[in-house]
Amino acid sequence: MVEQLLHVNQEKQFPLTVNDFDADEKLNLEILLELGNIGAGKATTALSEMVNEKIEVEVPKLYVSPPHMVPQIFGKHDDLMAIIHMELSEEPDCDVLLIFDVEEAKKIAAMMSMCSVEELDPEMESSAIEELGNIMIGGFLSAISDFTSIELLPTPPQLVRGSFEAVLDTFLVKQAMMSDVALVFDGCFRRSSSKAGGTIVVFPSKEMQQVLITKGKEWMG
Repeated sequence: MVEQLLHVNQEKQFPLTVNDFDADEKLNLEILLELGNIGAGKATTALSEMVNEKIEVEVPKLYVSPPHMVPQIFGKHDDLMAIIHMELSEEPDCDVLLIFDVEEAKKIAAMMSMCSVEELDPEMESSAIEELGNIMIGGFLSAISDFTSIELLPTPPQLVRGSFEAVLDTFLVKQAMMSDVALVFDGCFRRSSSKAGGTIVVFPSKEMQQVLITKGKEWMG
């Protein structure tokens, strides 16, 4: 599917969004965007319940871009981030990243551990952040699974800290090996009392895209 999108839009400037495509491909992307929106809704609800605070959610976006251009979408580059990664343990392949500014991740970890930021030791912090990823990404995948009746079993969460672009490059190498372009779901959110926010980034494989589109069309009748 993604190669077809690239062929149809080869004269357009990347990254592309849903409105850059013709009616048929636009429908396919809108299905994927809506499924991502459903998943992001459940993930942010889980976060709200954990920290007992309202979560403000931006309208999710879907991008089509060559892997090496993906960092330009987010504009974070050298910003220090805490990134939790989970992928599906079985085919079809899909990578999900939960991304926080390191200080925001520490504040949420302290809330989860019921202590102050100053009392939070590194082991407690890492454990809490991984659990945060497990709950939020698990909720994201669970919502999509419920909607499509597809069993989506994730691997245990892995926490990585570092500059946004350096960490993201690890995943983009994988994307580049699978396809000339990547389909990227971007869902941003933040706590009502915080200027810093978080982002859910999803890299669905071509096989995953097709499965979700097929199930979405079946649901639409």
